[in-house]
Amino acid sequence: MTDDAPVSNDEPETDLRAPFLHRLGGIAFDWALCMVISGWLFLIPSYADASGIERVFLAGQPLATLGIWATQHFLLVSLIGMTYGHRITGLRVVKEVDGGFPGFKAGAIRTALLALVIPAVVWDSEGRGLHDRAAGTRLIKTR
Repeated sequence: MTDDAPVSNDEPETDLRAPFLHRLGGIAFDWALCMVISGWLFLIPSYADASGIERVFLAGQPLATLGIWATQHFLLVSLIGMTYGHRITGLRVVKEVDGGFPGFKAGAIRTALLALVIPAVVWDSEGRGLHDRAAGTRLIKTR
């Protein structure tokens, strides 16, 4: 007697690598949000009378924008494994060893190196940036 029923494969999907456009979209969303906050809290005086896009996105102090971005990235990735941009694009940062939340040490390493940009644009064969390798983390897709 043969069993012709289909074999179910309950193993999780093995390719959880974060697609490049999701990564780019996530960081673009986070940066835009930080630019808005920076323009609201740290207004450049010459933009005080600006309107429209200039007022919303360009009026903030650049270093304040970077500081806001680094603070939100460090706290959110360390505590819940994702920023607002990660959440919108379906990504999450996990520890390489056990898949848990990164924690403060890995979050600090990842944020500091990501702020330098170069480690983030150099990837290995698995699609992990140097900032993720140094922090012992991995950016995965959640959907």
